[in-house]
Amino acid sequence: MLILVSGLLIVSGITQLNNATRANMLPDQVVDQYYEHQTRNISSSLIDQAINSLLVDMEWEGTITTDENYEGTGTLTTSPDPSDPLNPFKILLTSTANFGGYESEIEVLMNRDSFSKYSYFTDEEKLPSGTNIWWWNGDEVTGPVHTNGTFRIAGTPNFNGFVSSPNDWIGYTGDKDSNDPDERHGSDSPNFNEGANFNMNRSIDLPSSDQIDELSTLAAAGGITFDEDAEIEFFVDSGEGYLKHFEEETVNCGWGCSYTVVNETDYLLSDYNGIISVDGDVKVKGTIKGRVTLHSTDDIEIMGDVKYDTSPIDDGNSTDMAGFVSEGDVVVDRYAHDDTGSNDINIHASIMALGNSFKVENYSYGGSRGTINLLGGIIQKNRGAVGTFSGGSVASGYNKNYVYDTRLRNTVPPSFPRESIFSIVYWKDKPVEHPVSN
Repeated sequence: MLILVSGLLIVSGITQLNNATRANMLPDQVVDQYYEHQTRNISSSLIDQAINSLLVDMEWEGTITTDENYEGTGTLTTSPDPSDPLNPFKILLTSTANFGGYESEIEVLMNRDSFSKYSYFTDEEKLPSGTNIWWWNGDEVTGPVHTNGTFRIAGTPNFNGFVSSPNDWIGYTGDKDSNDPDERHGSDSPNFNEGANFNMNRSIDLPSSDQIDELSTLAAAGGITFDEDAEIEFFVDSGEGYLKHFEEETVNCGWGCSYTVVNETDYLLSDYNGIISVDGDVKVKGTIKGRVTLHSTDDIEIMGDVKYDTSPIDDGNSTDMAGFVSEGDVVVDRYAHDDTGSNDINIHASIMALGNSFKVENYSYGGSRGTINLLGGIIQKNRGAVGTFSGGSVASGYNKNYVYDTRLRNTVPPSFPRESIFSIVYWKDKPVEHPVSN
């Protein structure tokens, strides 16, 4: 018993000693937490100021230092991304701060994303005439989806990528004037399989005219240019990617006699910088090998299949990639699906239509033409129509099978336009350094 009591006294004494030690340490821990919190606040505040500066001026770079409004001190500097120093669309923000001898550092890498990252983007979910366009049962899309307007949805389309908008969606059976989501959505039930955000606090502006003009400049400096309407076809020969340009020429054969011949000129794509610019309309089809961006000051008309020599779906190492940038519309010709004798049309590209829309010619005439198999993405000012539906099936035009080219998250077609804002690639808080005790 004496041994047991002695043991209990020893344990009790150790416990009291530990409690006393913790009690003595507690004030120091509180002080540490306070100083750590303050120095992190200074670093974070400087990062916030830099991000706001980039929102106002995407070309901003420089230094920010603390002033009399801060109790501590701090400095923010900008520099290129050390892992990609020649990339003009990335900027590294480094913020250091000191509060009472406690030092903190935060690194934030910012990136101006390309519009090619979207599988589907619209400024308005309406035709230029104001007519509403609907997503419906047969529609399926993968990859990031965004509209600055309002999605209108009938039935149960599948969205296999994150969906965003500043506005809540409206169901075909819903009440568009209601603020109650159940009433607004009605019995329609789209599948947002990767999540959605319909409460964004801002719209995303389409690229400025300066960005688009740069495509013409780059094409003139080392790409391929045509100064009038053009008809072109991509093709592959002996493992090399080419562009064929068709040009009509009128030949005089005597008094009152003339005839037309079509001259063909081939361009080896690897000899150029990947930018093709047409001052006018352009008609296009063919097989693409390499990386190209086709720009038109008017419409781009798709006359048949436009597809990669090596599809990334079949081979993940494919380097074939295309961007179509139209200052007018991107139009699927009425007879494009007949070019290869199929009811379907295959399009491999990230498509941007800044004048109005990506659309199908005479979409509301005739019966179903099949399916648009798109590998890439669509960015457009107004949503364009590709068909009509009735009773749960396509009545005219095309069904949609839009598959996102996942390479577009990190790889961009040559000089494809970028957003006017920066997004955060990563935010790293480094451990706070405590002052050294003497």
